Amino acid sequence: MPVRAVQLIEQEPRLFPSQIDTELENCTEVCKYDKKKLKTFLIAEGITSIAEMDYLLRKRFEQYLLEEQHLKKIDRYILAYDRVKQYSIRQQMQTLSGRTQCQWKLENKVLFIPYHPDQTLAMEFDSVRNRKNMVWDFTKPCSSILKNQIFVTLNAVLSQFKELRKREQRLSGLQYLYHFCAESGIEDIEKMEQIQVEEFEAYLKQHTDSESRRMLLLPILGYCRKTVFLQNYTIHWDANIWYLERMRLPEHRVNPSSAFVTVSFIEITMPENRRYAQEFMKYQIGITGQSVSTMVIKFGGIKQFLIWLCERKESACSCSEEQIDRYLQEIQERGIIPKTFNEYVTGLSQFYHFMTVRGYMERMPFHPEYYIKKVIRQHHDRSVSPEVCIELLGLLHLLPEHLRCMYLHLWCLGLRISEVCTLKGNSYYKKDDETWIQLYQTKMKTYKRIPIAEGLYKIMQVYIRRNNIGPDEYLFKNKNGGAYLTQTFRERMKKFCKEQGIAEGEYLFQTHDYRHTVATFFYESGASLQSVRDYLGHSYQEMTEQYIDYVPQKIAKANDEYFKQPGNNLAAGLRKGGKRGR
Repeated sequence: MPVRAVQLIEQEPRLFPSQIDTELENCTEVCKYDKKKLKTFLIAEGITSIAEMDYLLRKRFEQYLLEEQHLKKIDRYILAYDRVKQYSIRQQMQTLSGRTQCQWKLENKVLFIPYHPDQTLAMEFDSVRNRKNMVWDFTKPCSSILKNQIFVTLNAVLSQFKELRKREQRLSGLQYLYHFCAESGIEDIEKMEQIQVEEFEAYLKQHTDSESRRMLLLPILGYCRKTVFLQNYTIHWDANIWYLERMRLPEHRVNPSSAFVTVSFIEITMPENRRYAQEFMKYQIGITGQSVSTMVIKFGGIKQFLIWLCERKESACSCSEEQIDRYLQEIQERGIIPKTFNEYVTGLSQFYHFMTVRGYMERMPFHPEYYIKKVIRQHHDRSVSPEVCIELLGLLHLLPEHLRCMYLHLWCLGLRISEVCTLKGNSYYKKDDETWIQLYQTKMKTYKRIPIAEGLYKIMQVYIRRNNIGPDEYLFKNKNGGAYLTQTFRERMKKFCKEQGIAEGEYLFQTHDYRHTVATFFYESGASLQSVRDYLGHSYQEMTEQYIDYVPQKIAKANDEYFKQPGNNLAAGLRKGGKRGR
């Protein structure tokens, strides 16, 4: 607008609409001088109410101040603009029609976080109003699916991240992701290929000033994928990465202390093979009733085979028996044990059986029974020596309280680490002066109750009171309040044992070794095999026998004692005489 026209408007206040006058007068957060300049601009732009102010008008106001008012410092006037707009939002939010008008929704326009209808949230960004990551341009010429995914993730970031630094990282990372996908023509973030992921990493490297900054922004891709997958109205079975939390599986199928949270198909590069893999996993999740860990481990072998086919540009449907034979030979050449090899064969058999049942193939392309190997059970002594246990117990005070208590459950009770990680506040009780623990065995899908030492019971009662743990809360929690992850415990204990030089640095911490230790101790102390089986929570006696170590040594010792008795010595016959003893 010409400067002369603006001057004429300033000289004729009677031309100002009364609504603008009234609204600006009621906004007491801005001084009269700043409001006067803003009012002049609004009238020149044909604005009749401050409710019409938006981010694009804010940009024109900046231009007006710089080019027509020739001001060098405009921050105070931009702040005045924002304060008036925020005042308008607060006024509108007091009525139903105003709340509808101010609703934060995805439209073909620019969204500005300081103008969020939740003004309590918006004011958290007051000190960073002019940062680029405050502005979200949804007028870009790109996929509506992409825009919706960015909008959903933006809302998640605003609600979930309150710590300023982490929130800034997520917002900046999301904006880079949005720009990259729009420029690269990516329509759906859930279907990004591995090569596009690598291109995004290169894009971040190009647009950031340091490697550390890039590494802080990179996690936004995984966060966006997870947020979108979890918030979809229906499960997107064609997504390249599934988040198992969305499946809402029953408790008996999920180990809350396990790290199995995703199923990735992105490594299977051929769309056809990927679709078969997704259909197979959909069947596994929906029909079979298997535990998550069983499904994911089994799928790992199948995925490895499909990746092998993709490298050779072969479809799983057109795969021949000769190709499967060659693949299994390559697997065998890796030197894996027969039990593991059989698991690969069984997994392929189940996959192809599914393919034939679904009509993707007419018949099985190979005969799995030809490849199954005989498995000879080998017993490995895994008990932890008393010397190592004593050394560890002596240093236990150096560990945090929760790790100390977790270790005691291994050493005293021989629990599975998954059972320790999922113990709850109501796991302990006292009956007839005896102390007990009750827990759910995720692996066996059943509960068990066993007696425990009174000392451990008292220790855990103190721990529960000190940490205000409720009956249904996990005793040992991860950073998000869920069950402590088994892998985290293993890594921390291995690090501790290495740092402390346990057994002169030769000891490798393994949680399952303590089940062997407890089982062997009980058996050597005179407990029956059935009693040990019940205590460990096994279904079969043969399984328990694998946990009792030093049995060969016990047999040898018994033999020695037998032959030491008079008349049982093998040399006795020779000493008595005979053709060979003379």
